[in-house]
Amino acid sequence: MAQAIDVKGKLRVGPSPHVRSKRTSAWVMDQVMIALVPPTIAATFFFGWWVLVMVAIGITTAVASEYLYQKLTYKPIKIHDHSAAVTGMLIALSLPVTAPIWMIVFGAVFAIVIVKQFNGGIGRNYFNPAVAARVVIKVLFTPWLANWVLPGGLFGSGYRGVEAIASATPLEFIGNGAQVVPEQVPGIFDLFMGFNIGGNIGETSKFAILIGMLYLIFRRVINPKIPILYIFTTFLVMTLWSSFDFNFELTHILTGTLFFGATYMATDYSSGALTPEGKTVFAIGCGLLTAFFRITLDHPGGVGYSILIMNALAPYIDSKLMPRIYGHKARPQTKFDRQSENV
Repeated sequence: MAQAIDVKGKLRVGPSPHVRSKRTSAWVMDQVMIALVPPTIAATFFFGWWVLVMVAIGITTAVASEYLYQKLTYKPIKIHDHSAAVTGMLIALSLPVTAPIWMIVFGAVFAIVIVKQFNGGIGRNYFNPAVAARVVIKVLFTPWLANWVLPGGLFGSGYRGVEAIASATPLEFIGNGAQVVPEQVPGIFDLFMGFNIGGNIGETSKFAILIGMLYLIFRRVINPKIPILYIFTTFLVMTLWSSFDFNFELTHILTGTLFFGATYMATDYSSGALTPEGKTVFAIGCGLLTAFFRITLDHPGGVGYSILIMNALAPYIDSKLMPRIYGHKARPQTKFDRQSENV
């Protein structure tokens, strides 16, 4: 039994741990959900009350999927850590307001059961569940995601509270090798605030996402260098690509999923790099890949693919950048080192 000193200075005997912290998994996930409130409010303002229904469906499906899987496989029920709720919320906010209910349900079930639980549950998944579900949905169900609508306001008429005006996302005009911003793309202020922009509901207002990012940084939930380096790297590549066209660079970082993914997805503890230097490489790698996909592919986005690729590389990055333990000449060996020795 370990010994500890109580507040009165007397020696008492008790089991560890003696140092306790409120930073439990549930606390961290609660902070992420709080940080997702500003984008949710902005989405509701722009696209109407149906946004709240989508978020409710995403959370309910994700939590129910985790509960049922753990119940049927006789595993401890861990829905109280709130990680499933965060995943469901992210999936709902990653879809357009025209997305059918079955698509939200499919994404939540796929993320929780296939990506998360099949790999052992929270803390053991190699890929971010919400990102993986988002990419699979985009690959399999693109026709259902092509019907973007312009914001109609909280009390707008038309489809589910929004004006049913078909629209392309701004990223479709500046991707696939473009080096200038066409007239069809909204201005910088509109892109930042989220005015007159078609796209996924949670990614519309960069102003709202920035509030969430600052909250997570202030609460020390995320490492600030991950979103900052991710966004800045993309900005730098686009600066070189556009021959220093400032409007083009700003337009790129304010369109698509970049801000949303850099804030809420690339910062995931389980699927990202763990070492200090590894986090730097991870963030820069995400930025480089995002810029590469946007320049070369005739396909909007690239954030999801970039994060998944870096998720896959994260263990290898950590194995090469593991810090040396003080007093030792060599850094600790990892499974990658042992595997390479056996080859």
